[in-house]
Amino acid sequence: MINVFTFIVAPIVTMPLLFFLFIYIWFQKWTKTKKRALRGAVHLTAPIFVVDVYLLLEVLFGSGYIGWVVVMLLCLMGLSCVIQYKTREELKFGRTFKGFLRLAFLVFTFAHVSLFSYGFVTHVFLAS
Repeated sequence: MINVFTFIVAPIVTMPLLFFLFIYIWFQKWTKTKKRALRGAVHLTAPIFVVDVYLLLEVLFGSGYIGWVVVMLLCLMGLSCVIQYKTREELKFGRTFKGFLRLAFLVFTFAHVSLFSYGFVTHVFLAS
């Protein structure tokens, strides 16, 4: 049973951009609108990008980065609360959480692309 789970989860975590595109296309066929498809894909793949960035940090730089990832998530949640309070003057949990997921998706997608590029350059081109 654990082998089946690993077989399904491993490609999703190692290739989150392809998984994002797959989910986006699936949502687009299901909802018939690009805006809802993009939001649904972002909401579903944001946690996968967080896990992927954590794993990339572990592989590239060693251990001890779970605390940094948690602190970053807490900062993003605080920023999402501040943004919502400044624009709406009240906090609604659902709206705040959606904003947090979108913000986390942006930040961790950028971190994923940066770390992937760094790892590719250092391990392929600079490896002696």
